[in-house]
Amino acid sequence: MLIKSAVQNTGTSQDAVAQRAVSEKGLVLAIAIESLPPKEFSPNSRVHYHVRHAAGVVAQDEVIARVNAYGYKDGILDNPVIDVRWGLPDKRRRDWDNLIACTKPLIDGLVHAGVLNDDSVRDYQPRYGWFDSPREPRTEIRVYSKEGE
Repeated sequence: MLIKSAVQNTGTSQDAVAQRAVSEKGLVLAIAIESLPPKEFSPNSRVHYHVRHAAGVVAQDEVIARVNAYGYKDGILDNPVIDVRWGLPDKRRRDWDNLIACTKPLIDGLVHAGVLNDDSVRDYQPRYGWFDSPREPRTEIRVYSKEGE
């Protein structure tokens, strides 16, 4: 297991499976989106702001729909842990900072869905990771209550 700063890379090892089983205790919400976050939010993206905004609205709406489909009714959580994991479909190199930046509209979707009060540093604790997902890109978001950690 490799840990650097706020970024946690769990890969697909047996340690990751064991860690996931232990940490499911405080699970409040788990959603999966069948794509990686919108590339328009990458710091390297050179798209018009209307295109970027439209991609963000689509991503936020997708998160809101998944939260509602999950049946989430716990209201705004006090400083939860938000675990975002990306299912990478191939062996291309990807920068952590770009993936994290692209995740912003997904976190904003959690705010609009009533899971988080705000997306500021004082309102949630982020955790990031990745796993192999051959030919099927996906983003998994899990929300853990502070008491469960």
